[in-house]
Amino acid sequence: MEHVPMDAPAPKRHMWQRPAAWALATLLFVAGMWTVPLALFGPDRDLIPGDPDEARLDNYMLEHFHLYSIGKADAYWDAPFMQPRKNTAALSDNLLGTAPLYSVFRCLGNTREAAFQGWMLVLFALNYWCCLLALRKWAGSTVLAACAAFIFAFGIYHMGQLHNAQALPKFMMPVALFFLWNHLRTGAWRWLLLAMLATVYQFYCGIYPGSMLVYGLCFLFLGHLIAYRKPSFLQRFRNWRFSAVWASSLVVAFLLLLPITSHYMAVQPALGQRDLSAIFPSLPRPSSYFFAHPGALSWRALSGPVEAFTQGHDHFHFMGALPWLTLLAVPFVLLSKRTATEHKRLLIVLAAALVLSVLFSLNIGGSSLYALIYALPGFSLLGDIDRYINVQAIIFLALFVAVLRPLFRKPRLALLCSVLLPLLVVQDNRWDVGAIKRFDKFRSQDMVRETARRIMREHKPDGTMAIAYTPYLAPASTQEERRDQLITMHLNAMLAAQDLGLAVVNGHAHHHPEAFIPSFEHPDRYSLAAWCVSHGVAVDRVQRIDGLGLEVIEGDAVHIQSAYGGYVHTDADQHGRVRTGPRMVADQGPFLRLHTKDGRLALLAPNGRFVCAELEEDDRLAATGSDLGDFGLFTAVELDHGEVAFKAYNGRYVIVEPGTGLLYASGDGLHSGTGFRILPILVDNSGQSANGSHSSSSSPK
Repeated sequence: MEHVPMDAPAPKRHMWQRPAAWALATLLFVAGMWTVPLALFGPDRDLIPGDPDEARLDNYMLEHFHLYSIGKADAYWDAPFMQPRKNTAALSDNLLGTAPLYSVFRCLGNTREAAFQGWMLVLFALNYWCCLLALRKWAGSTVLAACAAFIFAFGIYHMGQLHNAQALPKFMMPVALFFLWNHLRTGAWRWLLLAMLATVYQFYCGIYPGSMLVYGLCFLFLGHLIAYRKPSFLQRFRNWRFSAVWASSLVVAFLLLLPITSHYMAVQPALGQRDLSAIFPSLPRPSSYFFAHPGALSWRALSGPVEAFTQGHDHFHFMGALPWLTLLAVPFVLLSKRTATEHKRLLIVLAAALVLSVLFSLNIGGSSLYALIYALPGFSLLGDIDRYINVQAIIFLALFVAVLRPLFRKPRLALLCSVLLPLLVVQDNRWDVGAIKRFDKFRSQDMVRETARRIMREHKPDGTMAIAYTPYLAPASTQEERRDQLITMHLNAMLAAQDLGLAVVNGHAHHHPEAFIPSFEHPDRYSLAAWCVSHGVAVDRVQRIDGLGLEVIEGDAVHIQSAYGGYVHTDADQHGRVRTGPRMVADQGPFLRLHTKDGRLALLAPNGRFVCAELEEDDRLAATGSDLGDFGLFTAVELDHGEVAFKAYNGRYVIVEPGTGLLYASGDGLHSGTGFRILPILVDNSGQSANGSHSSSSSPK
């Protein structure tokens, strides 16, 4: 097999070959769109892929841009959350470069969530076509470039990146790498300028993808220096005009980036210094590049136990068999006497860039060369180093097409490869979308509407500058569950306030200012006061809303034990029946006891619902109340021996039915069967309860 340089003229083709090649490229695109993003959205287009916390935050930021673009938001960078803090948009990836695409979908009448799906769909398409066009010159074949573009846009390595939608806008990566390669090859200043502009635009699409692109460009430059030592590219800098062009391009890039980088640098002091040890779990190990997502249908044997990694979802870096086979073929191609010298140099450039980019991000036995990258300005802000696979993928694929390019120069062999290679690529990258984390957009809309209803029920347009939504949260059994509760609550408040046109103290972002962490973790009147004081704002300028519609004076997490010794808990099904059982069952979720101003109490169950006496269902008790009304309020009557009885709204007392252990509000009088003991939950210094549950310190008092 004869290898030819990249600049060699293309072989003569029949008139039908060019349109046939583009038709096949289009067919690959349609297959990728149908089997990945459209399949991920579900047949009813009701699902959104990714982590709901990250995706809903990105959706908020895109919606904020849309509101700003149509004049309904005063300032872009001062997004109305974490009030009264300024420059809040700089606490997350900006997505400015692609936000207009989202705005188009909104202007067409789509809902916020549907427009977010449309935005994702367009990004998948841009990733494919931009990669195809950028690699077509390296590939010398539209079909070969299309196969590489399919892997870049729809490859199985993408499964580990979908939990962060910010990683999707990466279509400038192949373009910028191609422009820089042309500049390194020719020295022409226009290619350098185009590479700089593409890189700047990638930064506007997202700080993370932009930083990753710079990382990849640097190693492509180093790879070129390794392959072309005589004459070295560095010798061009002896020409003052050439040096001036480089300096001018860097200055132009700096000035173009200043409008966004100035905002990100301004928030750095409030975030504190990120320790290198904090990002180590996201650094890929050598085995990460052979670790496949469980949803990779052809490679489930390589999925292994996710628990083998501290952050398992960060390590699904397997690119499929075809890119690895071409990488293994590189040494043989380099040793072949039939390979042209210029083509060898191209392979050395790409192989060196790939190897170096991987080596400098690897975690090998707790040590990593990434410490050197981390010390560079700006890189200490990056936390998820696993995302570097996105720029490594395009270098991998450039090597893929460079190795296979000669197969497409001979007509018969090219025809055979044009049929087989696309089939192999699709087979290599089959998705089981059911294994991908997704969330229901309609469920998200319902949560936001419910939060908006609760806010408006208590909101008073009295000239306050913002609201603070501080609902009582059900006790959680683990710290992770508590954090999920808090993030969901804060995002619901942000999205609801966005719909209502209100500023809100609640907030969630990719980076939390240190001063805001108490307000995030303990949303109560005390953290609210401290947050306001730290910004020189009077507390009465913020209206605190708990969403209950009646005044609660305190709350605490408790277990409840019946006089017969059983512990009160709720069934895990949708009916939420309240019954007694062994302590180990109750330990899975205590109750949050709320004391109202009128002397009654309510019990918030672990499922987030209030315990109610369902008077139309045989007076049984069930944790089904989404709102706190009379049926969910009880009067505590003190008995002997530290016991209390619960008097329901119907005037009867709560009793335990013998045999079933079910609780009913049907007791006619006080007796031994109506007694219960309230057991407050002890809390250690870390805020974790002695039995593994959180105290009510995360709820307002």
